[in-house]
Amino acid sequence: MDIMVESPHAAQVAGLLNERDIPYSIAISDVRTLIEREQGNTLKKNLNSSKGAMDWKNYHRLDVIYSFMDDLAAQYPYLCTVNVIGKSAEGRDLRMLKISNGNNENMGVWLDGSIHPREWVSTAVVTYFADRLVRSFHEQPDSVTNKDWYILPVLNPDGYEYTHTHDRMWRKNRNRYGECVGVDLNRNFSYGWGEKGEEGSSEDPGNIFYRGPKPFSEPETAALKRVILDESAKFEVFLSFHSYGEVIIFPWGYTADPCPDYVELLEGGTAMAKAIFDTSGHTYKVGSTKDLMYFAAGTSTDWSYAVANIKYSYMIELRGKQHRFLLPKEHIIETATEVMNGVLRLMDFVDRRCRSTQACVCPK
Repeated sequence: MDIMVESPHAAQVAGLLNERDIPYSIAISDVRTLIEREQGNTLKKNLNSSKGAMDWKNYHRLDVIYSFMDDLAAQYPYLCTVNVIGKSAEGRDLRMLKISNGNNENMGVWLDGSIHPREWVSTAVVTYFADRLVRSFHEQPDSVTNKDWYILPVLNPDGYEYTHTHDRMWRKNRNRYGECVGVDLNRNFSYGWGEKGEEGSSEDPGNIFYRGPKPFSEPETAALKRVILDESAKFEVFLSFHSYGEVIIFPWGYTADPCPDYVELLEGGTAMAKAIFDTSGHTYKVGSTKDLMYFAAGTSTDWSYAVANIKYSYMIELRGKQHRFLLPKEHIIETATEVMNGVLRLMDFVDRRCRSTQACVCPK
């Protein structure tokens, strides 16, 4: 468990922990300084860059990310389309990039980032993946080109902008409920919603794990649901990117029971983890949400697996063990590269598994 303590109270909290013989360590001694340094770099970058100047040496604002998506579609119109799939609580566009060679037999792969907006590296990784995939598409194997790629770099645009302008550590969206603001979008999906009581999510609007008044109460999650359940899309892989933890997790989150495809999902996750290790030497653990983390009820991956019948549903917690949510920009490219190789390895795993099954059941 991580807790953040204001500096005037640090000694008092440390004393209480010591009195109760509770072991602890200091992960980041001065969060404020790290945030100020990060924000200073971002401001300097924005002053020196024009809109649309995308790179992966910095973290970018929403307008730059959306311009990048438009630029890809303009440069590669035979591969890329950009669609507005809905509006956020504050009225911002939810913009999705689709990468496809147009083959009607293609299966769908979903990638999203920044469902929790403070997890900036998730958006950086997803956009890096999109850029490299498009620019090398015709060099990729069939396991990659026989997919339709649906990429939503910023699932929570209101929260994402808020982390740049007000509160770097903001987790929820920006929908108002009474005196409180925000729903944890990754507790707002219908499957397992509200299970495990306060251990799996919260009914308190002031809590960072607030699940919302009902499943899909939020426009952001409702938009995702519409795309995934669209009959024209045949999804077989669902990947949601988060930070931090360096883990690859799969259903279930709402219960400790194993999901029906536990062994196969473990094998697929292990294939990803091995590719990551082969790339960078970083070790990502693999297991169910409850195995490796905690109860989480109403998550996107539990829903995509159980309701949308997408067997290969994973949440990938990216780098950041040392820096938590404040992963330095210098680590973006190496993080994105290792994870891209992991995703490509998963595509090979999925295709081989389907070919080895007489009657392919992908998706489930």
